[in-house]
Amino acid sequence: MGASGLAARSLRAATLISLALCSLSSPLHAEGPPPRSPELLALFRAADEAMAQADVGGARALWGQIHVLEPSNAALCQLGQLDRRLERWVTAAGELSRCIERMPAPQDARERALHEGRHADFAAARQHVGELELRPPPGAERVLVAGKDVDVSHKVYVAPGEHEITAMGPKGLFARARVKIEAGETLKLPLTYEAAPPAPEPEPEPEPEPKPAPKAPPAPGPHDAPAVKGPVLDRPRPAPRRPPPSAGQAGPTSWIVRTGAVMAASLVGSGIGLHVAAIDVSQEATRQKEQISDSGPDPRPPADAYEQALGAYERANRLHTWGAGVLIAGAVVSGATLMYVVLPRNPEIRAHAGGAEVRFVW
Repeated sequence: MGASGLAARSLRAATLISLALCSLSSPLHAEGPPPRSPELLALFRAADEAMAQADVGGARALWGQIHVLEPSNAALCQLGQLDRRLERWVTAAGELSRCIERMPAPQDARERALHEGRHADFAAARQHVGELELRPPPGAERVLVAGKDVDVSHKVYVAPGEHEITAMGPKGLFARARVKIEAGETLKLPLTYEAAPPAPEPEPEPEPEPKPAPKAPPAPGPHDAPAVKGPVLDRPRPAPRRPPPSAGQAGPTSWIVRTGAVMAASLVGSGIGLHVAAIDVSQEATRQKEQISDSGPDPRPPADAYEQALGAYERANRLHTWGAGVLIAGAVVSGATLMYVVLPRNPEIRAHAGGAEVRFVW
């Protein structure tokens, strides 16, 4: 009995120890973040590589996928910062506004720096958009700004200019307003329902008029000519006279040709200059990137090194885009001038269709 009692007490002690360990380990596991999927981890690595290569558009697309799979405030803040760099001011202002609302109070120096950075990004985007504080009428089911649904529980940011706001209520009630807002301006706009216009009554259809009875053909007289059997041939019509060409349109105007040539040469030269400047800026950005990559096995470059490289790549892309646009404009002006010189004056194009004649004069 003594041995069996000792074994029973040992078994109860082991059971209590295991239960205590389970109760201690459960809160520890509950406090840690849930494991992330391999797809999400691959998106994080791809977004980091895109930022290292100064591909802001690619990084923004990857963070958009991350936010769909894991909708967190950190992903929303990252989207707002990337949209600000891409100068998508309206989208960036909305994202950064919600990001700041959800951020907790900073606890250390790193969190304070991050908090200040997000506020600075929002202030930069806010200078390019207008802010609307909409107050829809009671029971409004939908609120649209420029034809797009908006969430009136948050502030609505729009591009500077005129915008039409519509609120739809039950039983056909609606409220409509049109506002003009400038960049950095804030407008508070209360909306009230308007009376719905009456539906137009359908117009009565006119009664059809009675058709007259067909008349019998007259009887042929003794002096009437016999009817001719077979198709009737049209008589030849005289060709219309061509107007003589005016003396002022004998050849191309010299000042138009000179102006077109000067404009085409200026545009082509400007486009080439922009492309050369873009190449220089791109080479400088590549040099900065190589310096960052060669800084050692555990690089810790200055905080603004990545920003400088990213800014250089963005300037190079803008210069390339401007250069291409100016070259295209130069080519269009050159082609238009050449067509004006080569094409003859006063040519006529005649087309006959069903006995009708159409003339086109250059």
